[in-house]
Amino acid sequence: MKLLYILGSIVVLSLVIIYYKFNPEVYNFFPECPFHKYFHLDCPGCGSQRAIHALLHLNVQKAMGYNLLLVLSLPLLAVQLFSKIYAYFTNQNMVLRFWYNPNTPKIIFVIVIIFWIARNLPYTPFSYLAA
Repeated sequence: MKLLYILGSIVVLSLVIIYYKFNPEVYNFFPECPFHKYFHLDCPGCGSQRAIHALLHLNVQKAMGYNLLLVLSLPLLAVQLFSKIYAYFTNQNMVLRFWYNPNTPKIIFVIVIIFWIARNLPYTPFSYLAA
């Protein structure tokens, strides 16, 4: 299990370095969204690579313009990650009950679907959600 955490940390650190050094808008070796490529619509993940690059350069406003859902979900995911790391090293179980509620996946699914639909609407308040 410890090896898995070490390998995961190496992969994450490598990705952080790549996304910090290379702007996905400029370099074309980053994966392209097939949904956007074929349907010319934004999926819920469109703009995530550019948002991560902007966040690593501490440009939160620009990142929010690329993918608001990603930026808003990162603090919640960071709390979960740090609670898992804390529990691993201290053997104290910090349970975030939110994640274990049977309605959580349904709520997340609905939020993602609403975001997906809203960011593709051509009307003024929703057009700001486009990547």
